[in-house]
Amino acid sequence: MKLTQLKHWLKSPQQPKPKCIVTSHAGMADYLMEIEFKHQLVPLKDDADGMLTFRNMEQVGELLKPLGIDTVTLRVIDPYDEFSSDNQLSCCHQDMTITL
Repeated sequence: MKLTQLKHWLKSPQQPKPKCIVTSHAGMADYLMEIEFKHQLVPLKDDADGMLTFRNMEQVGELLKPLGIDTVTLRVIDPYDEFSSDNQLSCCHQDMTITL
């Protein structure tokens, strides 16, 4: 989803605010953002179709607070913890609600 699409969505009075997921991957310095749209997560992109990245949660707040979004879900993903010691699939992410 492009940022301009998200802004138009948020201006619509009848639509509920979207759920925003900020993702932190193990080994990466930047955060990525996904928007829940029709029960699927779609990455937030700029108008040139590039992924929006954030160096810290303050940058996330600077973008979303003026749009009326005051909470996000921070999802920490550790792909190295995908399988347990007995090779069974395990939960490799944790979600936390962050107030901006």
